[in-house]
Amino acid sequence: MGTIIEGDLEEVLRVVKKMHQSTFGEGVARVVTTIKIDDRRDKPLSPSGKIESLLKELEH
Repeated sequence: MGTIIEGDLEEVLRVVKKMHQSTFGEGVARVVTTIKIDDRRDKPLSPSGKIESLLKELEH
């Protein structure tokens, strides 16, 4: 299972921290949070662009 968050890196990291910390408030004793950051600066990226690219590849 995964969640995709798109946005400014500082804001995304703040949101990830809140998500991670919130589970402890529910009585959980241990949390493992794995983060994958795709930061490409030579061209614009978006989740919808990745889906479009995948659909084009599947057509061929």
